Parts: sequence; C-alpha cells; structure tokens
Amino acid sequence: MTAHQSHQSLEQLQREVLQVFAEVTRYPSDILDPEAGLEEELGIDSVKLGEIFSVLRERYALPEKLEVEPDQIQNIRGVSRMLHGYLGALPGGPAKGGSVAATAPASGDAGNGNGHFDSQQLLGDVRRVFVEVTRYPEEVLEPTALMEEDLGIDSVKLGEVFSVLRERFRLPEELQIAPGQLRTIQDVSGALEAYLGNGGASAGSNNGAVAAPAASSPPTKPGATPIQPSVNGFLERVTEVFAEVTRYPAEILEPDAALEEDLGIDSVKLGEILSVLRERYDLPEDLQASADQLKTIASISEALSHYVHAAETSAPEAGVPADPMAAGPAEGAGAAGRQSFAALDPQLKPFLGKIALVTGSGRGLGKEIVRYLARLGASVIVNSFHSRELGSQTVEEIRAEGGEATHIWGSVANPRQLYAMFDQIEGEFGGLDFFVSNASNGMLARLTDITVEHWEKAFRTNVVGLHQSALRAISLMKRRGGGKIITLSSPAAHGYVDYFGCMGAVKAAVESLTRSLAIEFADDNIQVN
Repeated sequence: MTAHQSHQSLEQLQREVLQVFAEVTRYPSDILDPEAGLEEELGIDSVKLGEIFSVLRERYALPEKLEVEPDQIQNIRGVSRMLHGYLGALPGGPAKGGSVAATAPASGDAGNGNGHFDSQQLLGDVRRVFVEVTRYPEEVLEPTALMEEDLGIDSVKLGEVFSVLRERFRLPEELQIAPGQLRTIQDVSGALEAYLGNGGASAGSNNGAVAAPAASSPPTKPGATPIQPSVNGFLERVTEVFAEVTRYPAEILEPDAALEEDLGIDSVKLGEILSVLRERYDLPEDLQASADQLKTIASISEALSHYVHAAETSAPEAGVPADPMAAGPAEGAGAAGRQSFAALDPQLKPFLGKIALVTGSGRGLGKEIVRYLARLGASVIVNSFHSRELGSQTVEEIRAEGGEATHIWGSVANPRQLYAMFDQIEGEFGGLDFFVSNASNGMLARLTDITVEHWEKAFRTNVVGLHQSALRAISLMKRRGGGKIITLSSPAAHGYVDYFGCMGAVKAAVESLTRSLAIEFADDNIQVN
C-alpha cells in the first residue's frame, strides 16, 4: 500500500471495504447498505466478520491485533471509518508490500513462580488461544461476550480450545468446571486462574504436569438429588457415547447439566447420540421415554438403564422389550388416531404437490424438519439468514436425495427482507400449504444482563416476525383452500429455566399469538398449532 492509498477518502475506502464484504459473503452489492446492522439486518455474524477481517488485514497490511471497540464495527460504515482512522494515523502509511508490526504476544506462562497469577496477563493468554483456534481477529473476541450467542463459538469449538489450553497449561484430562463457568472467555480465564492458583500446578513433579483434582461426586444444581451410577456403571457408558458423538471434553459433560441450555446439545445431535446408544445396546426403536427423561445425561442413563438391565437379566426374545405400537391401537382408539407425523411413510409421498416454508432451516432442527417434509414429497422452501451458505447446502442435499427445494435468504425480523421473501414465494409458487415458524433469535443471559436492545431483537424475530410471516402465509394458503402453520416454543414459556428469562417471556408471547391466530383464521381452514 502506498502513502497516497493510506490517505484516500472515506467514501473511496468504504467502496473498497464494501467490495470485500461482497467477496467474502457472496452477497449482491446492492443489499449491502453501509448503515445496516451487520448481524441484525445483514445476517453477518462474528464468524463471517472474522473472515472479512482476515481479508482486510491482508489487503491493508494490518497488524494481527487492532484495538477496536465492538461498537466501532456494527456496520460497514463503522468498519470503514475505523480502518480510515487507523490508516490515516500511520506516518506516510505502510510501505507497499510491507506489513505493520503486530503486537507481540505475551508469554504463555502468566505465573510469577509463586503460585500467583496476573489476571490480566492470563486473560490475554487465554484470549490468544481462542484467536488461534477460532481464527477470529482478536478485536471481536470481547472477553465478556457470550460464547455461542454473541461469538458463535459452540461447545465443539470450545472443546478444541480446551485441548490447546490443556496442553499449554499442562492441565489434567479431568477438570471439574461447571458449565456456568464456561459462558465467556473471561469466565474460562477465571476458572483457569482459580484452578492454577489453588495449587493445580505441581512444580515438584518429575514431568511438570498439573496434578488432576481429587475425584469427587459431580456437582449438582441446587436442590437436585445427587446422581448415583446406574446399573453396571451405565451412566459412565452413556457419558462416553456423548463424548464420542459430540467430541466434547469429558470434564464439561456434567450428568445434571441441561443438554440444550447448558451444553448446547440440540435435538438433532441428541438424535445422533440416541442412534448410537440404540445400536450399541440393542435398544428398541420406540424407547417410551418422556421429554423430561431426555433433559440430561443422568436422566437419559436412568431411562435407558431399565432396558439394558432387562436385557442383561432376562434376555427376552429378540433382545428388546416388545414395541407397544406393534400391538395395535388401545381400546377405543382408531388406528389413524395413533399415527404420528413422524410415522408417515416417505415412500408413499403423502405431501406430494404441497408447498412448505420452514424459516431458519439452514441448520439444526429447522434443517431436519425441511428435509423430512421433502422426503414426504413436499416442495420445500429453505430459509436462512445467519447461515446463508448452510441454507444453500441444505437445498443441495435435498435435491441429491431426489427432493424439490428452493433457498430464499432473509430475516423475518427485517420487514423489507420478509416481504421480499413472500413476494418471491408468491411469484414462483403462487400459493403455500405449510408454514413452520422455526426462526428464532434472542439473548440467553441473566435478567440483570438483558438490555432493551435484547428485548427488541427477540420480539422482532419471534413475535413480530411470526405475526407478519403468518399474515402473508395465510393470504397464500387461502388460494389453495387452507393450510397449516406450526410455531415452535420452549419449556421456559411455562417454568423457570436458567438464562431463559428473556426467551421464556418471548416464547410465552409466541404461544399466546398462536392461539389467537388459530381462532381468528379457523374459518379460512387454516390450522395453527
């Protein structure tokens, strides 16, 4: 870069930065409004922003570490202004082909040799490990930002981070760290400091390794009954399967931790785990387990141990308990009444000719729903916002399986994008039969940490987005004589769940809106559940 280039106008630099955003995101330039919020309006999360900063760093010879506040990079205009200010402050600008010297990393050892640790230095070391593993620019890794909700660092990636931390700080394989201590980088650093400061480092050992903490019963939530190992150590065996499928470090798989809220294990991943358990222990297809029995590793172990115990002691014919569905419907119930949605036969294509929209279906539960609807014969519309590439990939997978699928990008929280999405559906399909409102967004945190902006984002996506989408969907369904709308809620709408104070209230509003939609549009043959 030349000195002249470093003093170019903000407008010219902004055009170049916008082009980088277009290159990395593959968005058409005309939707990249420089003033639009990166995440809220454009769906550019911190992972994608990290990729963009990598290109900017190389193109403008920027250092590895830039002192940037989060509010400076809320939109493309802000990123351009930050970059313009930085380049303008350089004396003559960096030499062409040269690079700006990066800030030298601190030593990987934050101790002072007396068992005491410099908290800030240790935090810096931990933060740099996150940079190394995630390849995010350090400036976006705010120490107090929530791992998954704010930074997009899920528990699989966190497991990789812990592998590096374990090696770098000579930590034992087993660390008793509660999930609540792993929500932010600052939390991780604090837990590490507490462990090392309490004599975890064994300075006098032959190999310099950190001594593992003494074995103890797994921590439990207040008021919870301590979990005892199930028959023949089955709890330990189930935990091993969880570690195998999720690739989580064993120390974070607390038996009493809520799978989704504490460990980030959603229903899709749980399905994979149950498949492995079913095959490994010859379990029946119908496990007859309630939703409450699938909330934690301990409760799953307890529910499944009965099958394993029965198989090991009585060894019934075929090795598994009889499938209650095989005996036919209960007295007084028709066969049709016993059939569930999941029991529909994809070979019969019962939804052939139907058009289905599932919002937020680029990944996770939404992806599973849209793929299943396609297997049942429906022409499906995959919608994604944060995961544009995953949405396109889902469409490719459905088509490879012989299904019909279209991808439409857009946020239901953005009226302009929502209207464009339904205009496209109307233009291409002319009507709609099914609408599954799966898109969701909101902050998982203590109520003391929830801001007005968090409330607005959650209501815009979950409630206002549902209402506006439903109205457009209903107008398209009327053309086809009726249709079905499905909304998704959460147990937090009915009772207390840690960190769901905001989302619980929002999902309760979703349920109330669902009831009102069902009553007001029943005469149009629209079923809303």
